[in-house]
This record gives sequence, structure tokens and C-alpha cells, in this order.
Amino acid sequence: MKITSVKLRIIIREMVEAIFQSHSDEPEVGELIANINPDCKHKGSEGIVMYINTLPGEAGKTASYMCTNDGPTWGIGDMLEKTLDQLTSMNDVGHVD
Repeated sequence: MKITSVKLRIIIREMVEAIFQSHSDEPEVGELIANINPDCKHKGSEGIVMYINTLPGEAGKTASYMCTNDGPTWGIGDMLEKTLDQLTSMNDVGHVD
């Protein structure tokens, strides 16, 4: 089966849109999440989502979460706020080291 360049562009465009689509699987208030951003000083923090916040100018969303673990730069009970691309559901990863 031969794929034309037009069909190939359509396939690539659909893949890119799916991959870079704004965080479509947003966490919900009460959900357990973890920070997985390797460049963040709070990487490895885990917590319960308390709020979902909308950034101005359609810049995306953040989640505010109460930490349920300790780390070098955070403690149990601390409130952290991160963009959704830095977070993942604990259902997806289990425990983050």
C-alpha cells in the first residue's frame, strides 16, 4: 500500500495534535498526583489535588496540591502549585522516587 505525501502529512498532523494537545486527562480535586518534572525542585512530591486553577489568557491550567510526603524542598502538608504537564496521576505511576 502506497501512502501519498498528502496522506502522510494528515497522519503526522493528527499524531502531533494528539501528542501536544493541552493536557486532556486533567486531574480532579481529591485525586492523588505526583510531580514528575525532572527539572523541578519538587520532583517526587506527591499529594492530593485541592484546586484546579485556570491561567489567564488561555495559558493553561495548574493544580494546587497538599503534599502527602516529605522531600528536600517540601514537607507533608505543604501546598504546591504546578502546571499540569509536570504532574501525573498516582494511579499511573504508583510511588515516585
